[in-house]
Amino acid sequence: METFLGGKDFLKGVNKKAFIAVVFLATLLVSFGLLAMRKNVTIVYDGKEESVVTFASTVETLINKQGIEVLEADKVVPGLQEKLKEDTRIVIHRAFEIQLIDGQQQKSITTAEETVEDLIKTLDLKLGEKDKVQPDLHTTLNPGDTVEVIRVTEEILVENQEVPFQTTIKYNEDLELGTTKRLQEGVPGLKEIKLGITYENNVEVARDVIEENIIKEAVNEIIEKGTGNILVTSRGDSRRYREVIVMEASAYTADYESTGKRPGDPYFGITGSGTQVRPGVVAVDPRVIPLGSKLYIESLDRTPSYGVASAEDTGGAIKGNKIDLYFENRSEALRFGRRKVKVYILD
Repeated sequence: METFLGGKDFLKGVNKKAFIAVVFLATLLVSFGLLAMRKNVTIVYDGKEESVVTFASTVETLINKQGIEVLEADKVVPGLQEKLKEDTRIVIHRAFEIQLIDGQQQKSITTAEETVEDLIKTLDLKLGEKDKVQPDLHTTLNPGDTVEVIRVTEEILVENQEVPFQTTIKYNEDLELGTTKRLQEGVPGLKEIKLGITYENNVEVARDVIEENIIKEAVNEIIEKGTGNILVTSRGDSRRYREVIVMEASAYTADYESTGKRPGDPYFGITGSGTQVRPGVVAVDPRVIPLGSKLYIESLDRTPSYGVASAEDTGGAIKGNKIDLYFENRSEALRFGRRKVKVYILD
């Protein structure tokens, strides 16, 4: 028949050394367990950084134990429900106010996000492929900043445009210089233009030509211009010339006041070329107009032109673009005076 030992009898039956070992092992396990729960944690907030030894299991538990106030808009990294581990670094980002412009809407918002990109993600702002964000997504946010989302849209516009005609010049030596004739009327053409228009916040910022198609070709205007040096004189005669010069004209006679010679003087009335002076003879600077040149003197002030002339004389005061016209009597010479004329050097 079985019998049971009492408490004292039981202890007598158990190896005392073994019992002590078990108790020691249990104590050791508890100690290791407590050490495992003990963690070194860093908390960064309000410009401070604190190292804390804690047995707290979550971020929220530790923050509450430390008496740190966290507002709803503040951001804690890692999150409040995250389990604490050895060397966990907790950063509390304090919320601040910024201005957000989205398209044409502007509002003040409170955020604790660190960068523009984080803000966009938190607000769940959907960005189109061509939308722009200013400043750059990687920019760090600071209190008072303004973040702008520029909504970019595009459209295709098709319109018709007139194509101006070109003018083609044809030169004709048989026509008098300055004469023009229209040989063909110009007609504008028409083209279809496909435009790509870009808008930023509904305001047009760019207009680019994507494609052009000619619907109707333009017809060029053709103008004929005379290049022949043909002069029509006051009498209606046509004369070809090789050069035209605007000159200052004066008038002279064969008398003593103009030449310093009197009748009876062997050189009275004799030109620098040795010819007898007569109406139509003019004095020139031979360096400008060679002696013997045939000329036509045209008035520029609506008075009668001097007409056809011959460069046969010279004069001490006739230098450069100056010409002296011979008149038979002094009253005509005085009436002419000095004036600008156009001198044609004839072929």
